[in-house]
Amino acid sequence: MLLKFTFTIVSILFVSYASIKNDINTSRKQLSQSYKISTNKSGSSNSELAKQTLNQIRHKFTNHLVRDIIPQWYGTKWSFDGYSETPKSGSIACGYFVSTTLRDMGMNINRYKLAQKAPYHEAKVIACGTVIETLQNKTKEELKAYFIHNKKDGLYFIGLDFHVGFILKEGQNIYFIHSNYHNNSGPTKEKIEDSKVMKSSVYHFCNITHNDVLLKKWLNNEVINTN
Repeated sequence: MLLKFTFTIVSILFVSYASIKNDINTSRKQLSQSYKISTNKSGSSNSELAKQTLNQIRHKFTNHLVRDIIPQWYGTKWSFDGYSETPKSGSIACGYFVSTTLRDMGMNINRYKLAQKAPYHEAKVIACGTVIETLQNKTKEELKAYFIHNKKDGLYFIGLDFHVGFILKEGQNIYFIHSNYHNNSGPTKEKIEDSKVMKSSVYHFCNITHNDVLLKKWLNNEVINTN
């Protein structure tokens, strides 16, 4: 009876998550069409209209990922070899948490190849040719200050020595969103200063919200190269 009940709960969660992904895919197609219309009207992707439309898209993309996809994974356990595709079922390692949530957002990406890369090379894939920043020998307090004073509000990928995740900047608040290996906690959103695992000799990070190349690949369902 308990096994049947557990199976039913997992099935409901799976259907709910599938519905969320379908809704986001519908949204992606609508946003893609809106962007094409804005560029056709103005005749350029550099016009004010196209830029305004892309700015609206970047915020909708971030909200979908941060509010709709990622929270579904809270409550899933971490394990070093975890690669679950179903929230709250099995376990998920840090690299697979990043690659799976991006794929489930509608990114045309090989989640296995991305998850198995070293942190810097994972940043390189997500950056899609844009800038990767590197900071060395910084405390988490210094890292927080850097984001507050130098970065726009939005979502970023971050790679540590042996760990990866997302950074979310919201005003003066800097959050670390990651599959937390501390106590096998799994996917977690925590303030950077409170994180027990935010310590590294080097940090590699790149834009997600403000990465126009990545956003356009998402809009057009273009393959993101993981080779």
